[in-house]
Amino acid sequence: MVPTASARALRHGLETKLTYESQRAYVAFMFDVLGRLLAAGSQADRAVQRELNTFPEGYCVAFAVLGERLGVRIVRRGERFVVEPPSERRPDLQIIFKHVTHAFALLSFRESTPRAFANGRMVTDGDVALTMRFVRCLDRVQGVMLPNFIAARALKSLPRLRRLERLRLTVAMTREIVASYFRSIP
Repeated sequence: MVPTASARALRHGLETKLTYESQRAYVAFMFDVLGRLLAAGSQADRAVQRELNTFPEGYCVAFAVLGERLGVRIVRRGERFVVEPPSERRPDLQIIFKHVTHAFALLSFRESTPRAFANGRMVTDGDVALTMRFVRCLDRVQGVMLPNFIAARALKSLPRLRRLERLRLTVAMTREIVASYFRSIP
């Protein structure tokens, strides 16, 4: 479906009205959600757990924006991913967005991960095989949690799940994400 001129103008207007600071705030929020989603997926989903078992203990993955203090660090601890606070330790795998607007486009599902990578909007630094495994984990949890019409824009392909299995995973991951927010309250 080709967007009409008025739809393109509206979309352009929305994108130009979002200030750099609002995009930055959205990216920071989505990094936090993404970290918690991966942690929840590593507890609830056997497919993510199988991929996770190939990572060495203590393997650290970091998402960041070049030149910004934005990001999230996810570390394998035992049989799960956990979100870790920022540290000076160099991550084993870094996924770096070249600019906040590039991260915003990807995290607001306006651009898919393969397209963002192909367009040079992000770079990875780390073991290629483990990077591919990590992307499979990321795609899986997004495919479970996102509605199909959004997931189709964000992912190369949707995970094949029966409705009941998807519902079970969605409930389990949502429960863990909400619990993680409650645990973070001082």
